[in-house]
Amino acid sequence: MKKLLISLLTAVLVTAGLTGCSAFGSEGDSGGKTKLTISYQDTAFPALIKASGVLDGADFDVEWVNLTGPAANLQALYSGAIDLGHMGDTSLTIEQANAKTEWTADNAPLEIVAGWRNPYSEEYSPLVTAVRTSAGIDDLSQAKGHTWGYNFGGYNHAQYLVSLVKAGLSEQDIKPTQFADGATSAAAFNNGEVDVYSGAHGAILSSLTSGDAKILLDDSDTDIPALNVWTARKDVLADDDKNAALKDFFSRMSGYWAWHDDHPDEVKDILKKQLKVDDARADFEFQVRRGQFQAFDDDLITREQAVAQSLFDGGAIAKLPDVGIGFDPRYNEVQKAVPDAGAPE
Repeated sequence: MKKLLISLLTAVLVTAGLTGCSAFGSEGDSGGKTKLTISYQDTAFPALIKASGVLDGADFDVEWVNLTGPAANLQALYSGAIDLGHMGDTSLTIEQANAKTEWTADNAPLEIVAGWRNPYSEEYSPLVTAVRTSAGIDDLSQAKGHTWGYNFGGYNHAQYLVSLVKAGLSEQDIKPTQFADGATSAAAFNNGEVDVYSGAHGAILSSLTSGDAKILLDDSDTDIPALNVWTARKDVLADDDKNAALKDFFSRMSGYWAWHDDHPDEVKDILKKQLKVDDARADFEFQVRRGQFQAFDDDLITREQAVAQSLFDGGAIAKLPDVGIGFDPRYNEVQKAVPDAGAPE
């Protein structure tokens, strides 16, 4: 079964690599350069990075692949098909809690090596829990017996689990509907197939704007830091050539955020082309994709551990993980990472 999964995943990666995003440098031939294989969950960010020029002249190559959903990224990391996988900051919290073998600092297979998010804003919160107005739910405690859509493994999953805990509900009280990735979960909510949704704010913007849906909780209510993160395998980090390339990659990427803020029209045009979205969604995505790398300091780890504690106390996970094991700050200095600002009071 494991061989079958790896074979299927390899096929997906080959397809993604050929049709998803363009690679910097020559595809399949790095000319002696170190090549980093990096996944992102849509094609927009790689296209924006290419347009920014921050990787021009680098002494390494990047091959981008497009893998939707944290589950696919985790599988690709475990199989060795990619070097960096894109997911949400609570992904390894849930992964640790579900692991058959207890993770320690020595045996943990994966580490988060970069995290970023936009400035805190109610209008541009990355994560929400929302309800269809037709469902007649004004408080999440009233979601009992209703369908609730989410996708497994990332911070969308954590938003779902913490929302359940805050509502005083368990999965036995509702009709949980798990989807393969955030896009299909949001599509089901927008189509009225589920009454409650936990996931990305931007993906349900049309339902919110039309009045068909309303937000009951965002990431400031669930206290989830809501970072986009890149996760690496331990053996990639132990490879001297890969480690040096990643250090240069993140140093160059630290210059991306200023380019993003200084080129709003170019960014929005790329977002519309890559994501096939309208002007309103492009405006939203421009704002929610701003930011800086965040430092993996004690304050952030304390907040991440509090999320794990909330999930454990509420019965959403069976084991309480030590989340600090999953965060590696080795690139924070070259990333020019800033301290976590924390959610507004």
